[in-house]
Amino acid sequence: MVLIQNAILLWNYLYLSQLVANNADPNERVRMISSIKRGLMMEWRHVNLQGEYDFTTSAVNDIPFDMEKILALKTA
Repeated sequence: MVLIQNAILLWNYLYLSQLVANNADPNERVRMISSIKRGLMMEWRHVNLQGEYDFTTSAVNDIPFDMEKILALKTA
């Protein structure tokens, strides 16, 4: 279960970091980062833990994270 929790935590951080990286407004970025810092990353209501998962092919809704953009973010 710890591995699944860590995977969800990582996905949450990557997803939110991508949202911040894609936002061009510096003031909005600061607001988003502040909100993320106050939030709880250990949320998984958006994950169906009893679902059936197929990791053999790419899904249509796979989100490719732009790691260069994410890593280029500066902390506020």
